[in-house]
Amino acid sequence: MAQMRALLLLLLLSLFGGARAEVVDRVMYVVEDQLVLQSDVQLNAAINPLDASPSPFWSRPGADPEQQMVDAAILRHLAGNVALYQPSDDEVRTRTEAIRARFLDRASWQVFLEGWGLDERSFRSVIRRRMVVERYLARNLRADPADPEEWWAATTAVLEEVRVRVRIRRVELRGETATGEE
Repeated sequence: MAQMRALLLLLLLSLFGGARAEVVDRVMYVVEDQLVLQSDVQLNAAINPLDASPSPFWSRPGADPEQQMVDAAILRHLAGNVALYQPSDDEVRTRTEAIRARFLDRASWQVFLEGWGLDERSFRSVIRRRMVVERYLARNLRADPADPEEWWAATTAVLEEVRVRVRIRRVELRGETATGEE
């Protein structure tokens, strides 16, 4: 049955012409019900230097980009849909505009968005997710973000405490071993 579906899919793709197989994205982790895609990790690394976040979470020197996105997914899971952690549309729009202002002009901003396969609306969704992480940490840490060492110690303690209660699965590439070698 699976072979028949695959054959039918290939036939349909060939009918539409120019179809070619290529990897569009890759699921790297599943954190509870959230996917962490390779493109998420890469986009986050591109946004970090552009975003003047009030939280040290996104600007830790030497942070592992994959781990940062896994930790963000854990924190969003903890935040759930609690209204307290949800930024308003105006706050998201303001933050997005601040990032857009870092570009020379609208054309270069558009090139950036299109390069990531985004439009303004989908980019605001990315920023909203970042802001949920920040709001969760701001409400639940007793450390001052102005003291990065203390703040990171508190953040690390929270993540270590909750990480054991959250389902996290690393999705290996076919043929990849635990060390990442093939």
